[in-house]
Amino acid sequence: MEMQKVIEQAEQNIGQALKDYGRHTGQVGVLDDVSDRFICQLAKDSSWAKQELRKLFSRSPVWDERIDALVINGTRTHNPDYDRIRDLGNEIMEPLIGFGREIDSDKETQILSAIDFFASPDTDTGSKARGVSAINKLAPAAYAPTRRPSRVFRSLCAALGVADETAGSDFQRLYAQFADELSAKRISFKLYVSINPAHFLTMSNPKGDRRGMTLTSCHSFNSTEYRYNSGCIGYARDEVSLIVFTVDGPGSPESLNNRKTTRQVFAYRPGNGLLLQSRMYSTSGGTRGAQADSKLYRDLVQREVSMLEGAPNLWRMYPYGGGHEDTVDTDDGFGGYRDWEYPEFDGKVSIRAGHEGDWEALRVGAPGLCICCGAETESEGWLYCGDGEKGICSECGHDCGNCHDYVGETFPVYNGEGDMVYVCEGCRDRYFTRCGDCEDYYPNGQVRSVEGGYVCSGCLAEGYFCCEECGEYHHDGCRFSVTDGHGEGIEVCGSCRDRCYTQCAGCGGYFHDDTVHMAYGRNGHMIWVCGACLEQYQECPSCGEHVTVGLERGEACPLCGAAFGKEEVPA
Repeated sequence: MEMQKVIEQAEQNIGQALKDYGRHTGQVGVLDDVSDRFICQLAKDSSWAKQELRKLFSRSPVWDERIDALVINGTRTHNPDYDRIRDLGNEIMEPLIGFGREIDSDKETQILSAIDFFASPDTDTGSKARGVSAINKLAPAAYAPTRRPSRVFRSLCAALGVADETAGSDFQRLYAQFADELSAKRISFKLYVSINPAHFLTMSNPKGDRRGMTLTSCHSFNSTEYRYNSGCIGYARDEVSLIVFTVDGPGSPESLNNRKTTRQVFAYRPGNGLLLQSRMYSTSGGTRGAQADSKLYRDLVQREVSMLEGAPNLWRMYPYGGGHEDTVDTDDGFGGYRDWEYPEFDGKVSIRAGHEGDWEALRVGAPGLCICCGAETESEGWLYCGDGEKGICSECGHDCGNCHDYVGETFPVYNGEGDMVYVCEGCRDRYFTRCGDCEDYYPNGQVRSVEGGYVCSGCLAEGYFCCEECGEYHHDGCRFSVTDGHGEGIEVCGSCRDRCYTQCAGCGGYFHDDTVHMAYGRNGHMIWVCGACLEQYQECPSCGEHVTVGLERGEACPLCGAAFGKEEVPA
């Protein structure tokens, strides 16, 4: 595929990956700042940097150019072909047992029995037992029950004098095929060996994934808890890194971007014969208990690379920290976590036969890119959000008026003196509160809780009052004038008015419950009146209640029915 098409495909992959990455998380502060310029620059840089790896991988029948990855699965691997093992063993031993060779017939029988040991399934116990016996006679120090069969065969060849350790010899070529076939194993899963920048960008699942916090790390691109998430970009931009991973549900393209179940970063330069394998990350925490998977992934990558380069699949593996620290170098601007440097993370270095003395150190990682403008920036130039790195260069950043860190975006607030300043999102949400009326932000101490919301002091003075009964602030529309128990006029909220005050049936005003009086109208229904209005009512001499009838005119009391002549009514 021509480079322009590779770059365009990378842009599409990155854009889709970022959409998938943020689909199930609310932690999108970093994702919201990503610009098209960043996507285009990362696609371009990664495509050019990985071109030699792409050229090598594209020779493979399992190369998928749409996702820039090898997809190794059960159709690519197989269980040992014992007939092929037997043929290879016979070819290696041909100098001893070939046609016309003069050799003791008993020794020839033993050699053939030894080959049978390797070319028979483990279920063939008879051949296995005869083979062990023959190997012990031919090369007493070669066999041990716990020793790898390929190593046993190599020691047998050395003892019989057919081993030729010259680089590129027929023996090395045939032995590599023999050992490769002997260790063949069919896998039941898909292993992705990718140089796709989208897969590097989403190498760890998103922080805050609502479906579960699985396989997240300091390299989760949307993380602001740590300072290493620019490492995703650095791996994508170097010439040697490749990401090897499995996913939950490989049938879903989205899972390649946000549901990885295991992943490791490898590093290789075509033709160099030096392979770095960094820490294994998995949904169970990685490293501990993952050695078997880690070894299998390494074997599969070694096998694939050797096949594509037409070289014997013969590698010697070393712990990175065991004297092979000079095999890897990193760019000073790389913002990622160098996990292979820590012994507890089990980083490995493999050197292929024939390259023990001519390999060149791998330069892993590159500087990151500003997610706003796409400019290259060293790790010291990246800006922080809280305690972590957000991936914004100082040119795109802004000075927070509160904490004075440089951040990608600032927000207007009013400080304690009433002046507008600009602060980062973290300071705004921690130290300031939004007024529900004017929608501006003010210091927490200058904003008051009112009726379930928050109101600044300015809006409070203009549109609210303090109820003199409950002491709480309410909107002016809920302001009511009443007369308290001391006869003073005050202002209260509607709730306090209805709870503590009664409306006078005479004047219509509201008076404290302790100061109103009960009276009766002409039809005998009970009413409440204030002290002033009570003077307009008369006390019935018979029942003692206050009524509105004109007793002095001889009208009957509406409650007791008593009627009094005018002359009988007390003065």
